[in-house]
Amino acid sequence: MRLPFCDEKTEMACTGLEALLIFMIGTGLMGLIPLLAIHLGTLELICILGIARAPYKAIYSTPLKFYIVFLLWAAIGIIYGVSVNYGVRMILKYIYPLLIALFASAVIRDVEIFLKAGQMGRRMAVISFITYYIPMSGFIFLGVFWNRAALATNYIVWVVFSIALAYAGVRPKKNILWTIAFCLPALIWVFRTDIFGCSVALATFFFLKYRLKSLPLVIGMAGLALCALFYIPAVKEKMYFRPDEVTMTDFLTGNVDENNINTSGRKQGWEDVERWFYDGHEYKGSGTGRVQHYFYEEAPGWRRGGQLHNDLLVLKCDNGLIGLALFLFSYLAVMFHCMIIYHKSDRNSVKLCASVAGAALMGILVTTYSDNTISYSMATLAYPWAFYGMALGLAKREKDTAAL
Repeated sequence: MRLPFCDEKTEMACTGLEALLIFMIGTGLMGLIPLLAIHLGTLELICILGIARAPYKAIYSTPLKFYIVFLLWAAIGIIYGVSVNYGVRMILKYIYPLLIALFASAVIRDVEIFLKAGQMGRRMAVISFITYYIPMSGFIFLGVFWNRAALATNYIVWVVFSIALAYAGVRPKKNILWTIAFCLPALIWVFRTDIFGCSVALATFFFLKYRLKSLPLVIGMAGLALCALFYIPAVKEKMYFRPDEVTMTDFLTGNVDENNINTSGRKQGWEDVERWFYDGHEYKGSGTGRVQHYFYEEAPGWRRGGQLHNDLLVLKCDNGLIGLALFLFSYLAVMFHCMIIYHKSDRNSVKLCASVAGAALMGILVTTYSDNTISYSMATLAYPWAFYGMALGLAKREKDTAAL
C-alpha cells in the first residue's frame, strides 16, 4: 500500500490480515441494507478467524473484560426473555465492536495501518455524503450506504480523526478544514443528537490530551453546542413546537414547558415502553430483545417495524439497571484507559490512536440517548472500538520493543 499522508510516493507491504482490517474500516459505511444481517454475521466470522490466525495475541484489556461481563449478562437475559430470535439479534449487535477491537489488537503492527484505515474510512465518508446530492441517488445508491442518521453519527469519528492529525502536525491546515467540514452534516441535516455528539467528542479529545487543564476548552465546546441549538433557526425550530417562546435563559434554568419540546413523536413511545418493560423489574429488565420483539411482532399501526430511537432505554428495558450500568461502565472504562495509554506512551503514534479512539467513542456514546446507534454498529461503534484495539496493539508493540 502507499503510505498515508506521505508527500513522496512511498510504499510498504502489509499482511493480508492488515489489508483486511483496512478494508473493513474503509467499507463500514456501506451497509448493503438488503443483506444487513448476512453482512454483520460475515464480518463477525472474519474477526473470529482473523483473531485465530493473527500474528499476535488478542489483548483482553480490563475495559474489554468489563464489556464481556455485560455481554454475559445480556446472554442471560435471553433466558427470561420472550424471544430467543430477537435476543440473539441484539447479542450480535453488541458483540461486533468487541470482536473488531480484539481483531485490531492482534493484527496491527505499525501506526501506518491505523492511518491508512482512517484515510480510507474518511474518503468513504466523503463519498457517502456526496451521494445524497447526486440526481437519482435514491435509485442508484439504494441500500449501498447507511441512512443519514447513521452517517451523521459516523462523521463524529472523522471530526476527531481530523483534529487529531492536525494536532499531530499532519497537514494541520487541511485537517482543521476537514474537522469543520465533518461538523457540517449534522447542522445541514439538523440532527440535534449528532450536534451534541460532535461537541462531546471534541471536548473529550481535549480532556484526553490536557486533562483538567482542558476545562476552558470543554466549556467552550459546550457553549458552541448551545449556541447552535438557539442561534441556528432550523435547529431551534426542530427543537421546539413554538421556538419563539423559549430563550437560552429558559433552557439553562430549566424553565421550559415540556409540552413545547419536540421529540419527533418519540416521547410517547419512550413512556409506553418504559412502563411496559421496565417498571416492576427494574434490576433485570424484561429480557434481551424484548423491545425489538415488541416493535416487530406486537406493535400496532405505524409503530410496527419501527425503532425506539433510544438505545439506552432499550438496554434499561431489556437488561435492567444492571445491564445499563455494565454497558456504560465499560464504555467509560475504555475512555479512561485511552487517557492512560495516551499519557503513559512515549510514542506520538500511540498517543494519536488512543486520543481518536477515546474521544470518538464518547461522542458516539451520547448519541445512544436518542438514536439507534447500536443498530448501526457497523457504521458507528465499530470505528472507535477498532481504533481502541489498534491503540492496545500499538502500546503492546511499544512495550515489547522497549523490553528488548
